[in-house]
Amino acid sequence: MDNNYIPTAFDEKIENKDLKILKTALPYMPGNRQKEILMLIKSMELKKSLDLINNDTTLSIMSTDNPMENSLNMLNDIRQFCNEKEQENIDMMLNLFSMFTTYGTMFS
Repeated sequence: MDNNYIPTAFDEKIENKDLKILKTALPYMPGNRQKEILMLIKSMELKKSLDLINNDTTLSIMSTDNPMENSLNMLNDIRQFCNEKEQENIDMMLNLFSMFTTYGTMFS
């Protein structure tokens, strides 16, 4: 797992240019101002999150109605945020899913 920031689908829905600028500027501000700006940033994120709920906007990025395929896609997306051991565990689950899918295809 590297230290590069990778936004999630949720992050992409609530972040905008203003929030990115504030987050970038935050470490350069004096300590007492950081607390105020941090509260502003979190308030803005909360407001945008509530707007998503109030607008009945879905966060769904499911590509198919197949629950198994959506589970595989979700595990692959989560994997990028995991350490090496966690990635190995996810890889093992993905391999199991693949084997079960192949088994089901062969004998159905």
